Amino acid sequence: MSARFQLVVIALPPDLPPEAVPEQVRALVAACWAGMSRAQLLDRARRFALRASMCPLAGLAPDGCARFALRLALPDPLADAVPSTVAAAAVIELIAHVRRLARRRAGARRAKVSLPPARDARQMGLF
Repeated sequence: MSARFQLVVIALPPDLPPEAVPEQVRALVAACWAGMSRAQLLDRARRFALRASMCPLAGLAPDGCARFALRLALPDPLADAVPSTVAAAAVIELIAHVRRLARRRAGARRAKVSLPPARDARQMGLF
């Protein structure tokens, strides 16, 4: 059985300025919340037309969380012209800090799904 992970925070790598982040990736980060599962994160990425993959990074973060490289492949706008090609225009790499959850014992109930927090309509323009 694979390990279950819970998202703590998504960070930019030191060599990527915030201005260089594409709008699709900004929208994905704004749609994420602390406590979401790995499956929910990958599903959100698919909804924003991003191909996502997570690869573990060596070492732990200062807060004791595991770090993963979250690679987001943006769709190529020219791929629609040639349907037989599946190419990515660019790959953006973010750092996802995740917490490993304890394994459930056999017969235990499933944990409740983490839902996104309520959003204040006045703050929607901040993201």
